[in-house]
Amino acid sequence: MTLNVEDGTGKSDSDAYVSLDDAAAYASARGLTFPASPAGPAEAAIIRATAAIDATYRARFPGQRTNGRAQSLEWPRKCAGDAEGNPIGSDEVPQEIISATIEAAVRELASPNSMLPDLERGGGIRSLQAGSVRIEYGANASAQTIFSIIDGLLSGLIGGSDGKFAHAVRG
Repeated sequence: MTLNVEDGTGKSDSDAYVSLDDAAAYASARGLTFPASPAGPAEAAIIRATAAIDATYRARFPGQRTNGRAQSLEWPRKCAGDAEGNPIGSDEVPQEIISATIEAAVRELASPNSMLPDLERGGGIRSLQAGSVRIEYGANASAQTIFSIIDGLLSGLIGGSDGKFAHAVRG
């Protein structure tokens, strides 16, 4: 498997925002586990992570895809800016997107499909018991994990009119 990393031109066949070597270097610098060898599992994790970032946040990204539906990923985008009003070039994949993708890839490598799991019955767990351990969520408690680091990395790019941001979650 070989990654087809987005280069800022809005390619129609990109499947990743970051290369394997760049992901491994980022992870290593932060003490995270992301072995680049063997390449297959790590590359697959990057592809799944890229898809998860796009699927989770696409509605909150500013601007529009540079090449519209002709490009495979959500970035690069035209008419985009960050939360401070700084423009983002139409040939740029912001560092926030790259960093968030790597954080997601670390989680995907450790536990495949953890970023976008299938949720049985929509994830609404009322009670769960294994032996003497029992978990029961309150009526308003989410059965999903919030990935705070990913939300934080993307907070400067996403936000609704109410000033709130989306959460990357796992059910």
